Amino acid sequence: MNILVSTNNLLKKLSSLDFLALFFIRVYLFFVFWPAGTSRIENIDKFSGWLDSMNIPLAEFMAWCVVIAEAGGAVLLLVGLFVRWATIPMLVTMGVEIFLVHWENGWNREVNGIEMAVTYSIMLLILQFSGGGKYLSLDYWVSR
Repeated sequence: MNILVSTNNLLKKLSSLDFLALFFIRVYLFFVFWPAGTSRIENIDKFSGWLDSMNIPLAEFMAWCVVIAEAGGAVLLLVGLFVRWATIPMLVTMGVEIFLVHWENGWNREVNGIEMAVTYSIMLLILQFSGGGKYLSLDYWVSR
């Protein structure tokens, strides 16, 4: 029984490192959203044409909004600046992607389903609720 209590006490002490989890989520999401956003810049006409084919109004404007949300949001997440604000357009982008692009394919990512978009959305929601974390985010240092 003592080993369980000792292990539990050790695990409780890990809460002092909770900022690392938020940092790792931010870095991971940077490597998801940065390439997605920057690759769309190179092919913005093709991307806006694809949005137009899905009857998205103001397709070219919306294409640039997606690029800014993904690439710009990725940079803000990486440095931990305006994390809660940056997640808002990123969550909107993920919601549109889930319902307009992946929904009809079901859950599994193997068939281009919603699995990864939902996973990224959950990670963004964690950052929305928690912020960028302590020590390793500019939000922390600016707010001090």
